[in-house]
Amino acid sequence: MGSWIIINIVLNIITLFNTIFTVIISLGILLIIIIFHRQTRSIPILLTGYTCLTILLSAIMLASMSISSLFGYIGIYLQEQDDTIWCHWRGFFIHGFLCSLYDAFSLQAIFRFFRVLFYRHKVLHKFKLYCIIIPFFMIFSVMCISPVLFWNDVVYLPLEFYCQTPFTNLRAILYIAVRLYGFPLIILFGTYWYLLKYVRQTSLLAITNNVRHRTQNNLRDLIVIKRLLIILILLVLLGLPAMIFLFIFIFTGYLIPVTYRISWLSVSFSLVFLTFVLVKYTNPLRMTVQRLINNIGIRQRRIAPQQPLQARIGIN
Repeated sequence: MGSWIIINIVLNIITLFNTIFTVIISLGILLIIIIFHRQTRSIPILLTGYTCLTILLSAIMLASMSISSLFGYIGIYLQEQDDTIWCHWRGFFIHGFLCSLYDAFSLQAIFRFFRVLFYRHKVLHKFKLYCIIIPFFMIFSVMCISPVLFWNDVVYLPLEFYCQTPFTNLRAILYIAVRLYGFPLIILFGTYWYLLKYVRQTSLLAITNNVRHRTQNNLRDLIVIKRLLIILILLVLLGLPAMIFLFIFIFTGYLIPVTYRISWLSVSFSLVFLTFVLVKYTNPLRMTVQRLINNIGIRQRRIAPQQPLQARIGIN
């Protein structure tokens, strides 16, 4: 067994572990939202649940690809390793769901934008409205990746044992990269810049209590958008290793054997990172998780066996 094969197996195992961990945490977050927050009708919680769903779907697709590749490298045959229709659709959906994930940040920024600038238009702040918008937004994100499917850019990679848009297809890879990161970055940068300017102007006019209160709410929304922008920039940075390999291929014509493995490994770490960020920066969700952890700790202390009396007072 060659050294490159061993490296690919190890990287596949790490990627698979990350995706399984992400699936478990994502399901836990969704259950917490359904059980404890379904009656709140909170739009931020709804958007958090949508983001968590896209993380879950992306992790499932990536886990399926990792299993197929891992079994292929160790010599275990799976039907998924063949050049099948499911193989091509899976290679398409992994990019489609990742596009939905990154676009979820755009939707959160749009909600904050509406809440700051159009606070008088109550229809833009209706819970039911976002229940309708979210499915259409997800379909829109997935359809934006569909050109690579219609152009037959998703092909079977015999050395990777799954289907994907190859790095050697620069047109398709650059299109996917620009669509995945470009659209949400433009939305977030534009929204943050405009709201920053707007909040600075309104803060100078904050004379009455109502205006001061609204200005404080606007500042909180601005902070949320800033966090979303920082998170998205960090996700772009996590994808730098794959981009470096891509530039090496562009200038040298040589594709490093672990390029695909490193690419999906960075994505798996991104998904793990996002699950923790969702909990940390969604205050109601974080408080619920902390309360559950505290309750578990209290129960464990209650059922902990008492030490014998002689062990506590000592034996003279």
